[in-house]
Amino acid sequence: MTETVPADTGTGYGRKTPSYDARLAEVGPGTPMGELMRRYWHPIATSASLTPDAPHRTRVLGENLVVFRDGEGRPGVVFERCAHRGSSLFYGRIEQDGIRCCYHGWKFDTQGHCLEQALEPDLGRRRDAARQPWYPVEERYGLVFVYMGPPDRKPALPRYDALEPLDEGDRYYAEWPIPGLPPTGLLSDFSWLNLYDNSADPAHVTWLHSTHSGYQMQDTGTPTGLPESFFEPAIVQDGISFTRTEYGLKYDHLIRDKDENGSPRTRSFRTELQLPNVFGLPDYVKLATDERPDLILWVVPSDDTHHRLFFALRSSDPERLARFTLGIKQNGKDAWELTDEERQRFPGDGEAQSSQGAISMHSEETLATTDRGVVMLRRMLKSMIDDVEAGRDPLNVSMTEEPPRHLDFGIFTLPTEA
Repeated sequence: MTETVPADTGTGYGRKTPSYDARLAEVGPGTPMGELMRRYWHPIATSASLTPDAPHRTRVLGENLVVFRDGEGRPGVVFERCAHRGSSLFYGRIEQDGIRCCYHGWKFDTQGHCLEQALEPDLGRRRDAARQPWYPVEERYGLVFVYMGPPDRKPALPRYDALEPLDEGDRYYAEWPIPGLPPTGLLSDFSWLNLYDNSADPAHVTWLHSTHSGYQMQDTGTPTGLPESFFEPAIVQDGISFTRTEYGLKYDHLIRDKDENGSPRTRSFRTELQLPNVFGLPDYVKLATDERPDLILWVVPSDDTHHRLFFALRSSDPERLARFTLGIKQNGKDAWELTDEERQRFPGDGEAQSSQGAISMHSEETLATTDRGVVMLRRMLKSMIDDVEAGRDPLNVSMTEEPPRHLDFGIFTLPTEA
């Protein structure tokens, strides 16, 4: 008698082709998320390093752009392709009142008006008929912001109480301390959503930045850093909570340790997301407690599979910039110092997020209780997309100038009864 061997179960054979949620991930013109993102201002460059020396090419929401500062100090954003014959304005020359194309000398101002057509009679008798596509820009907090949406729905550029007013001795920091980096920032080759999901995922800190790769947060276990108990996997569920807010959502991750007198205390490590792509992050090295927040980040999609991360930091202490940009180590090193073997053995955020894929395949996910913040974030983004498609203004859009928007993030001492 022939004995039947049970068939294997759970293999990869016959699985459906993986897919991603296009409504969330695709950001080009006309896409649901692309149209939502175009209703907001986004950082496109850092102010200090955007000089009249040369134009810079960049890509935002699937569009190829050139950002420059003319000789009068005015920032401008125009399409990279010249309206005349299509040459790249990246090779253009900055002049006092605009940018001049290298091919035939047509010059455009920061709003795309054609000022001169160098080779045409009278410098272009019909030059007013040529308009280089452009986008509005404003400067604030050490950054140049661009608005790429419907002109009749242009909102006011938001202000934030974490960044203003400046306290005595404060200044704005907005540039990554990487030599040679252009003002358009550091490009990462995976979807903006991989990173923004991460900002709503405090549980990964317990495993990725500790249990798996060793303590990566600088000063962990010292009086000024996070206590080792903060990273204990067994208590992560009891120590994390999520709350919907007026502007998006926030999470609280409890820090249980002792104060300088040895008495037990509980603090909250709180991060807030203001949709669609802003978040505030506390000082995770010095653990400045019960102090005014000072740092905002923007995750700006370049296209479906690339993004840039911009920040604005208000501080009188240059070391604050170092703690933020260099405060997470891998095998005791900065990310660019690692060998491939070290990246595999001591992965950090970059390895985890980029390895999800250029766009994470959402159909392949198995979400669980620690993903509550990610689920909340995605549902809110989809609701905002619905608003735009229905002709409504989405969350956090205001057509009029408002007082600085409150940001509720930082490290806070909780009352004993809490």
